Amino acid sequence: MPSKPRKGRGAAAKPAAGKIVRKAVEKLEKPIVRVTGPNHSLPTKVIQVQRRDFHATSQFRRKMAALKKLSDDGKLYKATNPVERDKSLTDGYKDRIRQKIWDKYWPHDKDLANRLSERLSSYHPDHVWELQLGGPDTVDNLKLLHGRTNTDIGSQIWGQIQTLPDGTPIRIEVVD
Repeated sequence: MPSKPRKGRGAAAKPAAGKIVRKAVEKLEKPIVRVTGPNHSLPTKVIQVQRRDFHATSQFRRKMAALKKLSDDGKLYKATNPVERDKSLTDGYKDRIRQKIWDKYWPHDKDLANRLSERLSSYHPDHVWELQLGGPDTVDNLKLLHGRTNTDIGSQIWGQIQTLPDGTPIRIEVVD
């Protein structure tokens, strides 16, 4: 008797941009304003972000699917640096997640609570829609991402856009 194909966990699927990006786009209070050059238009710059061996693969793909979607929708541009950000927003986000772990597992499963809390230390609150690419600094735009993966993706992007004029439209190309 042939078995039914499994769905759900373990099934291969294309990473979705997800609700978090849609919320960030919908809640964006400021309109997208691009600084324009003397000819009133800046050429689009295509940047490449490459997956590296040390990246958490599924998290890299999730992040890049979100940025690719924003790129395809024409929403990415080089933001004015330094970007405005509220550090307490990201710190508070991680603190709330840690508290949820303790509320859910302590005291009935102290070992699991301790392991999850320890694991949390290697994750960063990540702006799914990169601030340097015009994303909002809101809780709706945050998701946990492996710290080293997060830092490297941000560095790869910054290295390619830092000398561009503010407002330059950006297209993302993923090298996996």
